[in-house]
Amino acid sequence: MGTGIQIEPIAVGWGGLVGMIGLAASSGADLWVRALAVLAAFLVGGFLSGVRTLDHRSVTAVMAWLAGWIMWGAIVIILWIANQFGGPSEPEFAPGSNGAAILIALGSLITCVLGGLLADRRYSSRSVRRRL
Repeated sequence: MGTGIQIEPIAVGWGGLVGMIGLAASSGADLWVRALAVLAAFLVGGFLSGVRTLDHRSVTAVMAWLAGWIMWGAIVIILWIANQFGGPSEPEFAPGSNGAAILIALGSLITCVLGGLLADRRYSSRSVRRRL
């Protein structure tokens, strides 16, 4: 058995789900509203993924960020297929132009990792010992 990093899938799933909800809930909103909603959702998602895991909180937050965007991509693809058969139109995958979308995706990565680091600061054994 290796001694590599073990990621908790439940922590990744919860964090990614919260981020994906931010992407879905802000779909169709103005660019700045959507950007703030996505950044806030991934901050909370990163924090929740960090709370759920015991170790490697920042790595878990990165995986949660990736999971959130993958889940959102799956929803967009499913809605695109439904649209081809006369269903509702699919939402745009990323907010704004290509440049804005890249900045929002990178910002959401940063806020997700920040959320994981905040959870690490709050719940690490070092932090608990300091408060005692």
